[in-house]
Amino acid sequence: MSEHDYPPESEPHGRTCQWCHGSGYVTRALAYSPGPDPFTGPAETVHRAGQCRHCRGSGDYDSDLDPTL
Repeated sequence: MSEHDYPPESEPHGRTCQWCHGSGYVTRALAYSPGPDPFTGPAETVHRAGQCRHCRGSGDYDSDLDPTL
């Protein structure tokens, strides 16, 4: 089957944020290196969910509200 055999899906209302895909949260990686010099040695990495900075957690992207622009 080709892509022309399927009917197009409806677009969601508003503009879905392309960075968080409408969830309002993104994964952030935090690294910790024990010792006096944090730039040497192995680091422990933790992944946590954080609020998307582009849509401010709403899931709908609006360029007027984007603090990174």
